[in-house]
Parts: sequence; C-alpha cells; structure tokens
Amino acid sequence: MTLTIGATCWNASKFIRILLWGLAVSIPAHSLAEDVQEFNDYAGVVGDAPIGMTLSLSEDKVRKGSHYYYRKYLKDIPLTGTIDTELRFVEPGGGVFLLHYVDNKLVPVTAENSTGLIGTWSGNGHTVPVKLVSVDSSSYRVGHRYEDVTNKDDSQFEEPIKKFYDAVINGRPSDAVQFVAFPLRVNVGARKFIMINSASELQQRWNIVFPPAWLEALKKFSPHDLFTRNGQAMIGAGLAYFGDDGLEIVNAIP
Repeated sequence: MTLTIGATCWNASKFIRILLWGLAVSIPAHSLAEDVQEFNDYAGVVGDAPIGMTLSLSEDKVRKGSHYYYRKYLKDIPLTGTIDTELRFVEPGGGVFLLHYVDNKLVPVTAENSTGLIGTWSGNGHTVPVKLVSVDSSSYRVGHRYEDVTNKDDSQFEEPIKKFYDAVINGRPSDAVQFVAFPLRVNVGARKFIMINSASELQQRWNIVFPPAWLEALKKFSPHDLFTRNGQAMIGAGLAYFGDDGLEIVNAIP
C-alpha cells in the first residue's frame, strides 16, 4: 500500500515536472519581455555619404543590435560604445562616432527632446561631420524587426525586397514582378484603386503603376531597416508596402 502511494506520488510529481518543462520550452523566446529592446532609427550623412543608423541605448550603454550602414552597400556595421555627455560609438574597423542630441535648430538638447544627432566620425586619419535626423522608433527582438509581418529573420525577409528595389529602380520589370504578391493593390487617389492580378498585367501597365516621378521618390529611400505598420513593411514613407510574400500595395504620389 505504501509503495503504491509512493509510486503514485512520484509519478504525479514527475508528470507535473514534465508538464511544466513542456510549457516552458513551448513558450517562444520572443514572448519574453526581456528579449525585446527599444530601437531608434536615424537617417543622414557621414561626410557626403548617406547612411542609416539604428540605436538601442540603455542608461550608459549601447545595446546589442545597434548599427549603421551606408546606403550604397546596405551592410550593417555593428556599434558598441558608451553614453556620457557625448554618445561615443565604435565600429569594428576602428571608426568612432562622437555625437550629441539636437533639436530642429541644431541646439543641444536631451534625448527626450531631440529630433536628431550631430557630431563627427573619425577613422583612417580622417574626421568628417555627421548629421542624422530621427525617423522612427519601435521595439523588437534583435534580428527580428519584422516580427509583426513574418517569421523570417531580417535578412531573409529583406532579400526579396532589395531585389525588387534594384529591379524596379533599374527598369527591369520582368525581374521585379517575381517579388510581387498578386493581386497587387494600387491606390491611385482618394478611395480609388486598381487591382493588378498577374505579372503579365503588371508589365503591361508598368508605367501607370511606377511612373517616373514615383521611381524618383523611391530612390530617396533605402530598402533596409524598414518601418512596420499594420502587419506590413513600408518603404518610402508609404510608397509601397510588403508582406511575407512580396509587394502587396503601391501608393501613388499625392
């Protein structure tokens, strides 16, 4: 009798431990609040070179995931560093940013009241000015900026978007249509839109969907570190929206 009770108790205890372990491993890492960081995006120039910068700062530290990239190359360069009266960011190649927060009049302010960053970048015996404007902020896990859109990591999700961008900017419709999720919605005015149902139809109406003015507007933006809105990734201040399967919406220039 005692042995039976002991075995029953042991089995119940073991079952509970296994159940709890199963629940623990079944909870995805992205559901844990400590895995989510706040990031702030900036756009501007280092010298004359257009760049984007994404920063996650906590007290006096630069957190993992902080980086910048040159628009010409779209390759992230990690940043580490310290925060004091100045923001000091160091890249692996030895380049150093010394920056401080400013407002619209370029007057030094606190982080909470700032609209951008200015300062210098030094490396390879050169020092050049840096000017950055704050463009967006969001919270996500490192490497999963597009978690509201897809289960893919950032590089996987962005790869077809970059290919679409390159093809459409360089006038290659037959390549660009490979990265469109049909039917494609094209908003042409207030409450007016057309639906493009196939690759062949899009190529036939190419200049209507992507007129020269639209393409010139797109060139001002980067197909990297995109903003997310309503379960889609947005490029060009709303020029186009991408989902998990490709381009879903195009908005005409007002």
